[in-house]
Amino acid sequence: MDDRERRDFEAGLSEEVDAWLRGEPTRRDFIKRFGQATGMLAISGSALSPFVNSALAQAKMELENPDTPLGKAQLAAYKASTEGPMDGSAYRAVEAAKQFAGANLNMTYEAGLQALDPRNFSGPLWDELTGIKSTVVELPPPDMYSKPIAEHIAGSGAYDVLDLQPQWTPALADGGVIAPLDDFIAKYMNMADLDDYHPLYKALPTYKGKIWGFFDDGDMFALYYRKDIFDDPKLREAYQAKFDKPLEVPKSWEDYVQVAQFITDQMAPNVYGAGHFRKAASPGNQFDFMQQYRSNGGVFFDENMKAALASDAGVKTLENMKAANAASIPGNDELDAVSLWVAWLQGKVAMIYSWPPTGRMSAGYSQSDKAISFIPQSSIAGKVGYAIVPGGHPEHAFGFNKAIAADSANLEAAYLFIQWACSPPVSLARCMLPYALRDPYRISHFKSELYGELFPSAPEYLANLNASANVGLLDPIMPGAQDYQLTLDRMCTSVWAGTDPMEALKTAAAEWDATTENLGADKQKAFYEEFLKLPGSTVGNTVEALGMAVKL
Repeated sequence: MDDRERRDFEAGLSEEVDAWLRGEPTRRDFIKRFGQATGMLAISGSALSPFVNSALAQAKMELENPDTPLGKAQLAAYKASTEGPMDGSAYRAVEAAKQFAGANLNMTYEAGLQALDPRNFSGPLWDELTGIKSTVVELPPPDMYSKPIAEHIAGSGAYDVLDLQPQWTPALADGGVIAPLDDFIAKYMNMADLDDYHPLYKALPTYKGKIWGFFDDGDMFALYYRKDIFDDPKLREAYQAKFDKPLEVPKSWEDYVQVAQFITDQMAPNVYGAGHFRKAASPGNQFDFMQQYRSNGGVFFDENMKAALASDAGVKTLENMKAANAASIPGNDELDAVSLWVAWLQGKVAMIYSWPPTGRMSAGYSQSDKAISFIPQSSIAGKVGYAIVPGGHPEHAFGFNKAIAADSANLEAAYLFIQWACSPPVSLARCMLPYALRDPYRISHFKSELYGELFPSAPEYLANLNASANVGLLDPIMPGAQDYQLTLDRMCTSVWAGTDPMEALKTAAAEWDATTENLGADKQKAFYEEFLKLPGSTVGNTVEALGMAVKL
């Protein structure tokens, strides 16, 4: 398929997905014929396209030395699957799945590191335990949403297990792309496993009173800072003299900018106060804006489902983000998450807020695997502290649910795999893999002594992730969420280039309103109202505010 064919198909697919979201008839023939002809869709449930097959070689199972914390966790997962307890979800899933030996499950995963888990560990182990093989279909994030819809419209039955961002659940559930799990859960699961989810994450796969997946990745932002810098006597004395207050880890966004600028003024060019992933389309801008905007009192939509971005809270947020940029490492506006990690690990910045792999990389644990060779060894191991982000309400950015495709010919086998993979002992081992980027989300993960042995400060790292989830905020969960977020990214990028913040906010609000109208304002309002019921939807509706905070 040449570039023109790909562009034509992607443009047509985007139009069809929007029509499908509005409940309008779709051009099934276009998707099926053009998609198959260009190698973008599967021909049937058992034959994936050449475009996909080129990257599907399954690796052999990789197990750690059983004397290591990860090796012990992997052994515990194996024993839970083969020896029990017999009422455990892992054991039940394995025993029930043996009747489907010889089947193959096609599983979508984000391309890259995320896919190494089912390639190198969970997929081969499931095959050994049950005789069910798996084919890992690597997709970039946008395709993880659009391709299951396209395959559903085409009726191909191509996928069995889907890795999905929580924000997609309502649309995929209403559209019949994913299947509810309630009957399977009642039949096979130890119900106590649902109570082991942190409350922020437990509700994410629920919609209209049904469960549409198992949450599987705690992508919670946290603040990571250099303890040696904040404890430096000379810096502390200078800060006290200048601001008449102690140098402390910042709790407000205003203090964050002040501290970052002070460290930059004192230590540059060796060390800068902060760094951020501000590069357009990296992603990053949208998540940073959403967490600060809501902490500043902003809301996304008014009672009439009109965008409420053009507000004092919006201006305050963008002005603060601009000031943080000015206090940061040179090139800050062109950094993505990986390049920021590189600067952080090389000791070039004193503070960053990012996803949980930051903690494992800072300690040097992730770099123990060759798959993480794209980042340097840590020069700051043992010097890193953990805190909730300034403003007190970190973003849960992205994350994944495991769901089953409603058109799968292997529905029960697919369900049993995700029950097993997300069960407490198996999910712990998967979250401890140095390379796969799955992050803790169960209460038992946060309390795990084995995880706490991965690096010296791991117990404090886990405690901070749990505390952050108690006050964390969710990405909007509704159709069009990606379009709304891309608008925020463009808005921020224009402000970095010199656009007046209020003018940028007004432009973004107009784009949001156009997206809402395109998808149907009444439908969008109903989806938004469902979202607002979830713990973590607003600063007044966090897990902690609802009295459900987890204390370790």
